[in-house]
Parts: sequence; structure tokens; C-alpha cells
Amino acid sequence: MRHERLLSPSVAGRTNKEIRRAVLCCILAGLLLCALFGPVCGAGEGFLRSEPSLYATLQGTNEFSPGSDIRLDFVVENQGVDNDVLLGLEYTPFSINPTTALGTIAGLDAAGAPVSVHSEPYLIGDIPAGVSRSFTVYAHVDENASAGMYTLIVSTNYHYAAAQHMLPSGQWEYTYEEKTVSLDVPVRIKGEVKPEILSLRAENLNPGQIGSIIVSLKNVGYAKGTASAAELSGISGVFRLVDSGVYIGDLAPGAVTDVTFSAYVNDAVGAGTYPEEVVILYTDEYGEPQQSVSERIGIPVGEGASFAIVSGPIKIVPGETKAVRVTFRNTGDAPAYDARARIVPGKPLTAPVDTAILGDMAPNETKTADFTITLASGSLEVPYGLNAEIKYRDARDTLILSDQIVLQVDGTAGNPIRDALVNPVSLAVIAGIVLLAVYYLYAGRRKNR
Repeated sequence: MRHERLLSPSVAGRTNKEIRRAVLCCILAGLLLCALFGPVCGAGEGFLRSEPSLYATLQGTNEFSPGSDIRLDFVVENQGVDNDVLLGLEYTPFSINPTTALGTIAGLDAAGAPVSVHSEPYLIGDIPAGVSRSFTVYAHVDENASAGMYTLIVSTNYHYAAAQHMLPSGQWEYTYEEKTVSLDVPVRIKGEVKPEILSLRAENLNPGQIGSIIVSLKNVGYAKGTASAAELSGISGVFRLVDSGVYIGDLAPGAVTDVTFSAYVNDAVGAGTYPEEVVILYTDEYGEPQQSVSERIGIPVGEGASFAIVSGPIKIVPGETKAVRVTFRNTGDAPAYDARARIVPGKPLTAPVDTAILGDMAPNETKTADFTITLASGSLEVPYGLNAEIKYRDARDTLILSDQIVLQVDGTAGNPIRDALVNPVSLAVIAGIVLLAVYYLYAGRRKNR
């Protein structure tokens, strides 16, 4: 006997609803699968829209100093999500992945930063998802750049496969789009000490002497220099510093200070202006030793005190001792202090009085000195040279001996009458002759009586 179980109307209604709901869910699931796997299962367009996603970073330091030539090594990375990974497919349904940046060109734009870019854009090629490419840019940071953070722009241009379509032949046809993306890269311009020469004064800078170079300088940079010192480069070879550098101390931005260098001037140079460079050595805000950019200056070198004899030649008779007066002139461009003249005779000349005090002599000033010289008897009646030199002190109270100057002394013939009158032997002979003449004249008169 077969038994049949009849469902009540309410139970039968619930079952039909559940069946309809299950069917609807299956239909929706099927549509979703078609949407996901449509590019694999049939023709038409249907990427899961993933595109290249590029990011740029700077390798190494991003801190640079004003006035420096810099090398920037950039890395461009594609962080796009690969469709294969997203879908978990075991094979690739297309040969060109839409996440690949094709034919990428990268370049750098200063974008208002105080940087001059010297390199043209580079072709860095295709960049698949998860892959990076690098390129290098050379640039120069403006010498007057203000300290602070700046943004450089890495500009990238590429193509990518935006859509696909399967041809009747079973091959894929792609639609490409071009895209330009600007990628921000932050950099920092460091503040640094930068000297600017406001004025320069030279004192006693003469060949063969030690003088002073007084420089007024200003820190026109944007950093404070701690424990700073100024140095003179010595590139001209004219100056030899007495001290290697001059300590300044802390030098804040905008601060002005006077620095005095002591230097010996090469005695082989002539008067003129010679180039030198001033640099500042200091400790930066991170405690690191730094050297500023150099500031070039021209340092004047004078002639110093120089002397000439402006009086004429001296005439002297062989055997004569004579008081002579010699006039000296300071023909240089610096004063001579406590000057003393001295003559240095050579045979047949001698000088019983060979020194004289001239005192202070300003440039172009003349002073007269008195000497006594003797020309030995029997000397030839020809010109002789008598060397003269002047010892003096400069502005730094350094004792200096001038170059020798030649004083001309002419040996001349004497006046017979004058020579006889001044010669003791001649005078004795004349006196004897006169006495004899008087004697004979007196004796003749007595005889005539």
C-alpha cells in the first residue's frame, strides 16, 4: 500500500519562494562571473581597469648647498596592481598588461625651486607593475638660494593599454592612451655661511715687508656659523700669511665683522693689485665642519718708501778733504720714519763723517744731509761713485735698509794759486822767498849809502 504525504498550501508557498530566490542568486552569480571572465570567455572589451601607478623617489641625500653643482639619482617605480595577481589567473589572457607604463619618458622640472636643470628628459622604457627604472639629472643650485624645503617635479609621460578587443581571428586588438603624470620630490636647500666683502684696506703692503689686510665682510648666507674663522687663500703667490687664519667666532646671518690678516709681501713683486680669495670655515647646525664658497678680492701692493739723490755731483780735488751736502728725496708711496743716511766710500775716497739724520720723510719729501769726504792725494782726476743708503722704519716700526744709491764724485784739477795759498809747504816757500827779497832789498840800500 503506497502512502502519499500531502503538503499544506502554506508550506508549498514557502518552498516555491526559496526556489525562485535560489534561481535568482544563480543568475546573478552567472552575470558576475561573465563580467569577471568575459575577456577570457568571449570577444569584446573588458579589462578589469587597473592602470600604471608611478611614484618617484630620490636616492641618497636630498639636502643641497647653495652654489653647488649636484647630481640627482631618481627612481621611478610602478606600483600598479597587476591584473594577473588581482584575478588569480593561471594564464595571461592578453599579451600587453594594462598596468605596464609603455615607453616611459622621465625628466625633471625645477617648478620654482632655486635649481637650474642641465639634463634633458630621458627615455627609461617600459615599466611593468612592481618594477622600477632609474635616471640621473645634473643641476646647479642658485648661489643666492634661500634655505628651506622645495618641491622638484619629476614629469613622466607614457602610454598604456586602456582596452582590448578580440578580433574574429582570435587575436587581441588594443586601444592605447597617453598619460602625463607629475611626481613631487621634496628637497631641502641648506642654509650656509656666505661671505661678501664690503670693503678692503691695505696697510704697509710693500715688497719685502709685513703688512695688514683689513677686510670688512658680511654673512649674506642663511645659516649661522659657529666657531668660524676667515682664511686668505694665497692663490697669487704674492702674500705669505703670518697667521693661517683669523678667528671670528659665531657669525649669524646678516652679521658684519672686520677681519685683519697679517701677511709678508714677496720682495720680488712690483706695485699692483693681486687677486686673492677669502673663505669662512665654520661648524654648521648639525655640528659638522663646513667651508663657505670663496669670495675673490683684489689686494693692492704699494711701492713702499724709495729714495733718490736729487743734488748734483760733488767736485773734489785729489788730496782734499771737503764738507759736502747731499739732498735725498722719498720717491716712493709710503712714509719713512726716523730715516738716517749713510755713505759707503771706496778707495781712494774716505769719509771722516759718513752718517746724517734725516728724520721722517713723507712721499715726495726731500731732506739734506751733511758729510765730510776725502779724496786721496795723487788720485786720478776722474768721476768716482760713492754709495749711499738709508735706514728707516716703516708703519709697523720694522727697521728697513734701502737699496744703495750712487752719489757721483768728480776728481778735478786744483787752482795753482789757490793750492799754493792753502798748501803749508807752498806757504813756507813763499814766506822764505819774501824774506830773502826783503833782506836783499834792505842790504842793497845800506850799501848805497
